Order: sequence, then C-alpha cells, then structure tokens
Amino acid sequence: MGNSLLQINSQRAVRAPGDVAEYGTLKKSSSLREYSRSTSLITSCINNNNIRRNISISRPKTVPPTDAEIIDTHALRCEVSSSDKNEGEQKLLKQLDYIHSCVRKDKGLLGMMTENLQNKHIFSNDEPENTHTLDQTPDEYNMDYESIYLQTPDGEFIHAYWIYQTEDVDSTMTVLYFHGAGGNISHRLEVLRLFYENLRCNILIIDYRGFGKSSGVPSELGVYIDAQTAYDYLIYKQAISPENIIVLGTSLGASVAIQLVSDPLNQVKFAIFENAFISVPEIAKYFLTYAKSVIGITKSIGFLYLFDSLPKVRRIECPCVYLAGLLDPMIPPWMSNTLYNETRSASKRQLFEYPFAKDSPETKTYLWAISVKFPKEERP
Repeated sequence: MGNSLLQINSQRAVRAPGDVAEYGTLKKSSSLREYSRSTSLITSCINNNNIRRNISISRPKTVPPTDAEIIDTHALRCEVSSSDKNEGEQKLLKQLDYIHSCVRKDKGLLGMMTENLQNKHIFSNDEPENTHTLDQTPDEYNMDYESIYLQTPDGEFIHAYWIYQTEDVDSTMTVLYFHGAGGNISHRLEVLRLFYENLRCNILIIDYRGFGKSSGVPSELGVYIDAQTAYDYLIYKQAISPENIIVLGTSLGASVAIQLVSDPLNQVKFAIFENAFISVPEIAKYFLTYAKSVIGITKSIGFLYLFDSLPKVRRIECPCVYLAGLLDPMIPPWMSNTLYNETRSASKRQLFEYPFAKDSPETKTYLWAISVKFPKEERP
C-alpha cells in the first residue's frame, strides 16, 4: 500500500444526461482491434446447427476440490428462474456473449510467440513464489468467513473467501473485491480487515483462475468469467440486493471491475476503481517509448490480452469513484483521469488524486472517498 497521504485533489461529481440502451453499440478505443460477431452466443449455444463458441456450461475441466464447499452458480440461476427454466441460462448466455465481444478472438502469430511473456507480465500469478500457498486466513483477523469454491460456467473452480458480518447478510453493504496481479487472496486480508471493521460490511474476494488455490490458467476471457461468477454468487446464493453491492477493483482488478459493471445486467450501488489503466497496449506505449510509433501504427497487433477499458466506461451507469496515486511507477495517473472523463453515462462520478502515493492509496482513503462522495444515509 502507499504512504500516508495528507493532500487529496478531487473532481466535482456530475450527473450524466440520459440513459444507455441495453447492449448498445460498444465503441472501440484506438487500442482495441475491430472484431466481427458473425453469430450470437445465445443462438449458437441453443441451435446446434450454428457455429458454437468455445464455451461449455457446468462442465468441470479439472478434478473438483474437496477442501471446501463448491457453489454452482449456473445451477442456482436455473433454480431462481424456475418459472421459466430457460430464463436463467438465457441471461447467462447473453452475459457470456457480451464478455466474448470484449476480448480478442484470435491470438495471432506474434501473440502465440509471446504468450508466456505476456502472461508473466500481465498476471504475475506466480509471483511471489508462494503465491499458490495461502499465508493467512480471515479468522486470524477476527473476521467471520467461509472458504468456498465457485464453479464457473466453463468448468473452473474459483477459490473465494466469503466474509460476513451477520447471518442476515442483506442487512448491510457487501464489497465485491477484485485484487491486482500477483499474490492471492490471503495477501489482501489486512486491507479487507479495514473494510470489515470500519465499514461493517460483508466482503467477497476471489482468486482468479490460476491464482492461489483456483484451478485453470489466467486469461482475459477467464478473469471476466470469474468476476461474473462472483457477482452471481452474491445475487443467487446469498440473495443480496444489487443496491447493496459495492464493486471495488485495484490495478488489474480495476479492469475486471469495469468489465463487470459495464454490463447493464449487473446492477450495483456503486463502483470504485483504484489505479485503473486504459488498456494493455497503452501501458506498453508508456513503458516502451522506443516502440511507441510502431505500437501506434499496429494498434493491438501482437497483444494477446487487451483489457481495453475505455469503450467500456462509456457504458457504465452506476455511480463511480476513481482513485489515482500520482507517483505510481506502474500505471500513469492520467489514465484514471482519461477513464473518468469518458464515464459520462454514470449517474455520479468522482476522481480523487493522491499526489504523494507511489503505488496505491492507503486503504483508509477508500473510507474517506466513500464518506465524502456519498451522503451519510447512503454510506455502507
């Protein structure tokens, strides 16, 4: 976490005019290569005569873990939508179709050649060396919790901590936390404790596929599906109202959070994006100055993963808070400013800049930002 911060610059909250139509045109930023969608995932999964995308529903790819309860969110969808047995699956397929529309459809020759290198730098899921070992548990911080696995629609098992205040979980706010690259959920418990004790909220934190004890290998498509699965757990298993859910993502997790809330079917109270970046190609242009002109010409060619947040923030309607450390050596703070300026459809938006933060702002500034941004009666 960053240093203690005394000076904070904030931008005035604004209310955006008009509403965004459900699944309207997704405008691309300069870093997102054009794609074509010749067939809908919904149609292709229902009609066997059509071309099918590489998606299977509830088919485990690995041996199911035995050290904690497994929650099948797809089955829960169907149970909740028992009045129309296809309703839950239809909605899921629509959301998966949207997720597929936001990622590259092919690796490309250069992408295949540099896949291992890109995985290492983007996800860092093997750094530190003990990243697949859980160092701590929430009970060491006096937090009531359950260790669970969430089964994704494509058959992976995502390890998560469900940290709760009371048995009546919908009586308070719930934070859905998406961490950054490297490490696992046990390395974020000190941060979560501050939320748990100061905001008195419930918390769900997941390890993306390939992180911690979760199965699979990380990918842009995969972590988006993991995020959707986590959201579905809160809605369909814990029966938490969308107006009681706060989505928070930091660094890589901010891109994941932006993806989740950009889908109009995922309603939340508000979202917090800490040290968000525009896209992987834009980060590459920032660090690889000698290749800036080449990357500018070729755009996303050679990039296996894009994490292109710019066109997505234009779709977000829920209230948003952006947090940016101005001395962050990895993510230039102007990217948060750019994303903030493009979040025009949000009912409210706010940008907080921290001049003396070298990486991410201290967690107490989350609490400060929330208390300033939202009236007391809206605070969790």
